[in-house]
Amino acid sequence: MENQRLINSSIVGGTVSALLFSIPFLNIVNCFCCAGIMLGGAVALVYYDRSFEIREYISPASALTVGLVSGLAGAFIAIIVDGMIFTIFGNWELELVNILNESLGEFPEMADAMEELVYEMELEASKGFYIGRVLLELVRNLIIIPIFSVAGALITRIFLNKNRQNN
Repeated sequence: MENQRLINSSIVGGTVSALLFSIPFLNIVNCFCCAGIMLGGAVALVYYDRSFEIREYISPASALTVGLVSGLAGAFIAIIVDGMIFTIFGNWELELVNILNESLGEFPEMADAMEELVYEMELEASKGFYIGRVLLELVRNLIIIPIFSVAGALITRIFLNKNRQNN
């Protein structure tokens, strides 16, 4: 395995995973068994495979390595994207809940529950994008993104190798 090809494919796949994991409303695709993160692992393996002039059988170890390094790169890229989104838009989740709360004026029971949720979110938001939150998100990202990137790479390996056997 050549290191430069591995690094390039991992950065591309990690960026795909991170963007599909972090961008609001685009990350809904991850509700389907973390499909966006698995897509990042698949993109990394395809990119890695396409970097060779002669396409050969992809071993499970190669797919695992590409998926794992892609997932680790994606975890760190996701932290950067989350920080940029927080810096640009602030706590957008709190704003969305406030808008929903204003529209629930006709339903007093739900409005009371939403007010309590808004209060709890404002307490959390007052802490800002602090180092503890960054570390918590990094640990979460270092668990979720590599696992599903590896899964995406391993699944993609099956399809790439199957096409090679038929040709």
